[in-house]
Amino acid sequence: MELLTYLRDHVVYLDGAMGTSLQTRGIAPGERSEVWNETHPDDIVAIHRGYIEAGSHIISTNTFG
Repeated sequence: MELLTYLRDHVVYLDGAMGTSLQTRGIAPGERSEVWNETHPDDIVAIHRGYIEAGSHIISTNTFG
């Protein structure tokens, strides 16, 4: 189904504040969030899983800043 057609009849929820979630999990000021894909993959998966469990339909990248 084409996205615009779907959006006519549905509400789509996106993920939340990745930066805030990373800060909660201990990312240091100035630390690049993209590096966490390799150094903290379990944290990244857990954050995205939490967004899905909260009802998000779209999960975006974990870039921050």
